[in-house]
Amino acid sequence: MSSIWMKIAGAVVVVVVVIVLLGRLGGEKNASEPAPKDKTFYDMAERDKQFNEEPKAVQEPQAEATQQPAVETQAQPAQQETTPMQQAAAQVPGVVLPSSITQATTLYFKPLSEEDDIAAQQLLPYATAGRSIGRLPVVQYGLMMKAVEQIEQRWPDSWYCFRAKQMMEEIAQYSDRNAQTYKITPQRLDISKFLKPGQGTEPREVKPIR
Repeated sequence: MSSIWMKIAGAVVVVVVVIVLLGRLGGEKNASEPAPKDKTFYDMAERDKQFNEEPKAVQEPQAEATQQPAVETQAQPAQQETTPMQQAAAQVPGVVLPSSITQATTLYFKPLSEEDDIAAQQLLPYATAGRSIGRLPVVQYGLMMKAVEQIEQRWPDSWYCFRAKQMMEEIAQYSDRNAQTYKITPQRLDISKFLKPGQGTEPREVKPIR
């Protein structure tokens, strides 16, 4: 009889040891792979600073300047769930949204005069800051849109306007209310004019906001 209890006690000890070892291994794994943290307002504000980045100038052979099938192919939306704005844009022939840029892509912008470039450099950060502040409860995107409208009117063919369209599309994706309030339509977001070289334009490499 005593030998049976000894065997049972030995089995219990083995089970306890196994549980302890598994617990330690699991703890080490969890320690080495911490759960991802939710991004804070400050994390997103840091992300928004990418809108201020000037696209890198591209040197390309003159012979290739008139050939743009690769750019148009890159500009097509990836196979993924579409947003309401993308669905609306699909109903308008020829419209290409900023979100269609899913990898490094060459677009064509008109350079600004030194005076205008300085003015645009001063105005774009206001739009970016308004973009970040608009995430806060109750606060809206009025500050951003005031700066965006000036950029649209003064420098519609510049890379600054492309950044403005990127920002507008993002807030329109957050809610239909933003799109309606600020009159953000697919036509307003259209970047198709930047896909091919035009008179006085220069090639720049743009990347999606990460």
